Amino acid sequence: MFRKKPKIDPIVQQREKLQELGSRLQNIRTEKGLSLDVVSRKTMIPRRLLEAIEMGQMENLPEPIYIRWLIKQFAETLGLDGVAFSSEFQVHVKPQTTSSNFLRLPNFQLRPFHLYFFYILLLLFSVRTISNVLEQSTLEINRLPSPVVPSVKPSPVPQPTPVQAVTATNPPAKTELDKSVIVDIQLKDDSWLKVISDGKKEFEGLLPSGTHRTWKADKELTVRAGNAGSVFITVNKEQAKQLGQPGQVEEVTYTAN
Repeated sequence: MFRKKPKIDPIVQQREKLQELGSRLQNIRTEKGLSLDVVSRKTMIPRRLLEAIEMGQMENLPEPIYIRWLIKQFAETLGLDGVAFSSEFQVHVKPQTTSSNFLRLPNFQLRPFHLYFFYILLLLFSVRTISNVLEQSTLEINRLPSPVVPSVKPSPVPQPTPVQAVTATNPPAKTELDKSVIVDIQLKDDSWLKVISDGKKEFEGLLPSGTHRTWKADKELTVRAGNAGSVFITVNKEQAKQLGQPGQVEEVTYTAN
């Protein structure tokens, strides 16, 4: 009798290969004297993802196709052939069994890792363009002639007219804080943010740790964070509060008064 060979789980193969490649990357990085912080700045990849690659922790990484791209960027930063090195990590795609599955959408779940991946790509492709635009704008500003400021004679100050005393007490004027909502945001760690002021999107992107930004709205201001535990919010100069738990997605709307 012939015994069937047991099928090898492709996920187990991926995990073992990731542990092997991550160990090799860690050894090469250590030999070159590079820290994970340096590699993170060069690759624009968060440190936690680099640590997960070196430790072979697939549960802390995005989909396999993205893992291969992260390995490629990591390897190229260490002076290796990123394409050849990352090709050792196989990406298994399940074939479609019947034609009825052709119109089905894949069972895909959006996770914070995907947002990190898309914004890393956006940053990598836009940094060079932004630098060129700023440099060109600076050159054009320097070429402009300095404006001539005309001399203006001060106009005579009108004398105030006497005002009769009013017995009724006028209500105090509303301050700026009563009329609007001002939100100060400070990050203790990297986080994706989306800010909507009075129905208009003011910002959406990935902000690094230590960022301090302020937004203002006349009626209401909504803040959505991908890593709520790292976001501390001060509303109208009150005491700062943590938006949520680390790693969780939270959305809060603040209104005037």
